[in-house]
Amino acid sequence: MDTVFTGKVWKFGNDIDTDTIIPGKRGTIPTIEEMKKYAFELLKPEFASTVQPGDILVAGTNFGCGSSREQAATVLSSNGVRCIIAKSFARIFFRNAFNSGILLITCDGIQDVCEGGDMVTVDVEKKQVTANGHTFTFGAIPQNLLQIVENGGLIADTKQRVAAGLKPSACHKLDDAARRKKGFTMAEKLLRCNAGVDAIQPGDIVITHPDMFMIHDIYTPYLLDTLQKMGVEKIADPDKVTIIFDHCMPTAVAGNDSAHYDAGLALSDRYGIKKLHVGEGICHSIMHEMRYAKPGEVATATDSHTTTYGGAGNFCTGIGTAEMAAALATGELWFKVPQAIKIVLNGHLPNGVLSKDVILKILGDIKADGGQYKSLEFTGPAAHEMSMPARFTVANMALEAGAKCALFEADEKTAAYYDMPLNEIDWVCVDENAHYEKVLTYSVDELEPQLSCPQGVDNVHPISEVAGTPIDEVYLGSCTNGNLEDLAVAARYMKGKHVPDDMRFIVVPATNQVYKDAIRLGYIQIFVEAGAVICHPCCGLCCGMPYGLMYDDERILSTANRNFIGRQGTKKTLSYLCSPAVAAVTALTGRVADPRDFTTTEV
Repeated sequence: MDTVFTGKVWKFGNDIDTDTIIPGKRGTIPTIEEMKKYAFELLKPEFASTVQPGDILVAGTNFGCGSSREQAATVLSSNGVRCIIAKSFARIFFRNAFNSGILLITCDGIQDVCEGGDMVTVDVEKKQVTANGHTFTFGAIPQNLLQIVENGGLIADTKQRVAAGLKPSACHKLDDAARRKKGFTMAEKLLRCNAGVDAIQPGDIVITHPDMFMIHDIYTPYLLDTLQKMGVEKIADPDKVTIIFDHCMPTAVAGNDSAHYDAGLALSDRYGIKKLHVGEGICHSIMHEMRYAKPGEVATATDSHTTTYGGAGNFCTGIGTAEMAAALATGELWFKVPQAIKIVLNGHLPNGVLSKDVILKILGDIKADGGQYKSLEFTGPAAHEMSMPARFTVANMALEAGAKCALFEADEKTAAYYDMPLNEIDWVCVDENAHYEKVLTYSVDELEPQLSCPQGVDNVHPISEVAGTPIDEVYLGSCTNGNLEDLAVAARYMKGKHVPDDMRFIVVPATNQVYKDAIRLGYIQIFVEAGAVICHPCCGLCCGMPYGLMYDDERILSTANRNFIGRQGTKKTLSYLCSPAVAAVTALTGRVADPRDFTTTEV
């Protein structure tokens, strides 16, 4: 790799998310060569046709936030982008970009002295970037990452390892006495236990052997292709792998979606993966419903909201497809030990206020990059009072602060949910003598319902500031709030009532099991009689697939986890996020409404 090089600048601002880099609706295009034509189509439509090999992106903070889709990095590398210089990067994009062969440089200052079209010179050995006579320094880049870039990306790097004969590291997990050693954050405990290391601190690199890997359908063609390019004939442990069809079920894009379906089946057949779930619901909901991601273990998946399983004390985080392919082949995955933020939830949630309101309040306070590469660790009376589904909701959306993982302590509710003895998992807890970067304390007694407003998840306001806003469509579902408990909450507000004629109310249960239970308990009948459209369990509108796509200037209120520009419709669609309680009463009134002003009926 050239240690000194010069490239033309493409200038970007803060919080450039992966939907901006490559819109979600383009995510099922089966080849990167075709997909790369749509890079930045919403922000800089001229980019794909005019970018030149060796060009350099210069951006602000939190570049690459949002989804874990590796295509956000590969469309840039395929378009010839050599280097990205930003004030900070989202954690999954950081891994994906290096794995795609792009050099990432964290540097603050160069953004103020250059514009698009200027030339920037990078000197890797001197750790300097220069533009228009100004020079700025950056930190050292780990040798293993430089090696991946020099080899042309993780695919080529792993191919060399496979050809040379893989030699995975030995797996030695800590015994019960060792894992109960005090003075560690929950993230540190889980990583040191899996990696079999006694001493650990933030910034350390540890080699783990994840207990579970999950791939969902939107990435199956790329994963199959990557495994073949790497020369992988068998994977380390097929019993540790599950494939779940949820983003492209049912098909939304003719030709493309069926390719994902076929590739998933081919992966299962070729590599002996027996845990296959076709059209059974949303991947993250199935992962805890099937007890695949257990307390005290490590899991990873090809999706950013893998943080969900941390609601049960599981260290879980999303990775890209190239890294998944390498991990499946070797059975191992490196992690940098994250700093941790302890979040203490005191008090008791009042009626009409749910765990979704808690995490929205936190997101509004710490912002979209406030948890960047951090472990958010929840404790306190209100945290322990939360049901398991409520904890999964909080852990799911902690990702929107850039969190590496989000962890709840394993307690009696955790043990009961997983049918495990408590003494096997009670070591997953907050140690008072652990070192936390900061401690945030909330009293939830006076918390009011919260809404994330257009256009960004951290644009959060209390409902008192948003009430009365007209809404065209309400969407109840997603891995965040499509569980049985969420449907029960909405049903209690809606029983015996009907939505306005001009209101589009869409309900998507998270899994088939949730759907069947909701039918048995009468919730689905209540929604149908209220005027709802009930859809098959899948990701649906949350990821920009069918079931309620919006148009210019229309407003949607959703229980999903993201409201990025263009995600639920056009770039002019106005998207709000809320709890199931707010969704239900808003659907009934046609305007943002406060559930505390409504009575509920037993169902």
